[in-house]
Amino acid sequence: MLKWLDATKGQYGKIFEYQAELLRSNPGSTVVVKLEPNIEVPTFQRIYVCLDAIKKGFMAGCRRVIGLDGCFFKGATNGELLCALRRDANNQMYPIAWAVVEKENNESWDWFCYLLFRDVLMGDSTGWVIISDQQKGIINAVSFWAPQAEHRNCARHIYANWRKTYKTKEWKKLFWRCAKAPSVPLFNLARAKLAQKTKDGADAILKTSPEHWSRAYFRIGSNCDSVDNNICESFNKWIVEARFFPIISMLETIRRKVMVRIQEQRTKCDRWTGLICPNINRKINSYIKLTANCEVISNGAGKFEVKYFTTYRYTVDLNERKCSCRYWELSGLPCHHAISCIHLLTNNLDAYVADCYSIEHFKKTYAHCLEPVEGMQHWPASDNPKPIAPGYGKLPGRPKKERRRERHEKPKATKLSKVGTVSKCSWCKCTTHNKRTCAEYKAHLAVQGGGRQANPSLHAHANSTPLITPVNPTQKAPSRKNNMVS
Repeated sequence: MLKWLDATKGQYGKIFEYQAELLRSNPGSTVVVKLEPNIEVPTFQRIYVCLDAIKKGFMAGCRRVIGLDGCFFKGATNGELLCALRRDANNQMYPIAWAVVEKENNESWDWFCYLLFRDVLMGDSTGWVIISDQQKGIINAVSFWAPQAEHRNCARHIYANWRKTYKTKEWKKLFWRCAKAPSVPLFNLARAKLAQKTKDGADAILKTSPEHWSRAYFRIGSNCDSVDNNICESFNKWIVEARFFPIISMLETIRRKVMVRIQEQRTKCDRWTGLICPNINRKINSYIKLTANCEVISNGAGKFEVKYFTTYRYTVDLNERKCSCRYWELSGLPCHHAISCIHLLTNNLDAYVADCYSIEHFKKTYAHCLEPVEGMQHWPASDNPKPIAPGYGKLPGRPKKERRRERHEKPKATKLSKVGTVSKCSWCKCTTHNKRTCAEYKAHLAVQGGGRQANPSLHAHANSTPLITPVNPTQKAPSRKNNMVS
């Protein structure tokens, strides 16, 4: 055990060689190593990695929205991993940068945000959106380095804290209606419905600063309607295996996974057709189903009045691409009110979707590939002193392998889901049924006489002499001694 721990700590001594290799193989990248200050013996403290191809892809095709989060390591490596992610044109995660720090605090997040915002050329941060949980270190760092950016808090964390007091299950949907209401009138309406069930719960919502987690108060122009930071949670789960490894092995596993992901996305998008990414098309199709409840009248000048059911009425301006519900301006996707108006003119919705969701922007994002890295034996030598591993602070209990779920969340599935899999009939190879219900297979069994043929050998064996001779109970059994060979 001690030898294994020494082997994991030995990788800290090669951290500067790893930095030099990344800068050699991927020129233009940002790789920063920081040692513990005020300590005579060089001791590792932090490392920040932002590769050049990722920066170029980020600037070429992604929206100006960044998600920040941190997670613990699973093995003997001490510290935490900080990450910054963004959504691509298909609304999938796009890792930007990651860093190993001693712990999540004001200093580590301030250091990470300074390097990150400098790499993405944030400038005065106008027009940018930062999404995170309510970690104080993130809040302080964002307010200092990006004061003009819109800082959103994850509504899932807000609900988890709110639910500790208001635990009734039927209130959950009412809370999320408040979070996803795209305009202030709709937010007030959703909150009024919540107040009918629990007045204290509705009052408590106003104390949680809804301008940071409800769509009703989000700024227009970011083309992002996200009210949660689930994309960072997905990244933490995606690299959970790497979090068991020593520091360089962990960083290399993350880099290799990102490199493979870029290659897979490049290959996948070559098979796409049309102008809009598939995930966005599926989202729009779900809005099209809601247009069945819309009644539209036009003024003849590109403006419309839409009655949704019998109680809601909205105005739509196709020339300005606006709807009074505010969702079209907020997300860049036409809402079901706008789609019902567009269908009076054309069935093609592509021209009314923001360019940031196009396949062209997706290809621009993944046009830049990571360069391969040499093995450890070929890394360039560094003149910097070899740092030692930081002190290991063991937490009580066994390290958790999975995220701790809230009480209202569903437990982890014990069986592999078959959602998305295509099953085939093993007889005719069709995908509409299986062999048990296959008509061709049933016809084949009927021709073969029910699927069972007589076996002549069995009948011959039944009529033949038994293989075992019956024993006469009056006959004396032969002596074992006589049967033995001398």
